Amino acid sequence: MISWRREEEGCLVVHQLSPSTAKQPDLRFASAHPASRFPKYLQPSQSPPSMIPYALLLLSDSALPLGSFAFSSSLESYAAHHRTLTPNRTDIITTFLHLSLHSTSTSILPFLYAAYRAPARAADLDDELDASTPCAVARRASTSQGRALLAVFEKSLYHLSAGVEGAREWVRTYKTGGGGGGGGGGGHFGVAWGLVCRALGVSEEDAAEVFVVNHCKAVLSAGVRLGLLGPYQAQAVLAMPETRREIEMALERGRALSVDEVGQSVPALDLYQGRHELLYSRVFNS
Repeated sequence: MISWRREEEGCLVVHQLSPSTAKQPDLRFASAHPASRFPKYLQPSQSPPSMIPYALLLLSDSALPLGSFAFSSSLESYAAHHRTLTPNRTDIITTFLHLSLHSTSTSILPFLYAAYRAPARAADLDDELDASTPCAVARRASTSQGRALLAVFEKSLYHLSAGVEGAREWVRTYKTGGGGGGGGGGGHFGVAWGLVCRALGVSEEDAAEVFVVNHCKAVLSAGVRLGLLGPYQAQAVLAMPETRREIEMALERGRALSVDEVGQSVPALDLYQGRHELLYSRVFNS
């Protein structure tokens, strides 16, 4: 009687064969690549069952060169006007984040969804977003980041769109036909994000969720540099269940609205944004 042992998915299996039917197992590959030590999906002949899209990981990276670190989304002006009214600095950032998410969901997200669903109309959508953004400071911040995203796509991510039919033509048409008041050569951040995500093959829901989470991270990062909270506190706020619910609610609102229904749901934020240039000293461009 010949017997040997091997592991199969975490269980020890004992094989016993009679001498007449036994065959000596080939251990040459097993000695060099002990696959039994690894989970089944990591064995050399197989691939992981599921993976996060690589383009999504790149777009969610805080090091993506969009210039977002130069903008506070009006947090700096809001904090300057509320330091004496709200002594607790953490309350300032949490209240502002709630207002900012609500504003983003009703004024920007509908355009992101529309650009993703109809990339050929991105230029027209960009002009509509420009017309619906009355604050000049907000328009400059949006187009600055949108143009930076288009530059990143063309210089660094272009090859990732090879498998998406028509992707490069969408971006080319958008750059030449739209962008910030119909002048061409760029576009608003929300529209550009939806278009680029569609060109890279990222799903609609992933594109919108990463956009909103990136917005939260940018606001909290600005809060850290303004001294409103520390880096660990910023991560704690981002990880709070309340923040997660706010993000989900923002996505639901943005998904439910059409571009004809958009509007600034927190008008005071435009006032703070506009007064940013009047601050005695400031760290951010907006």
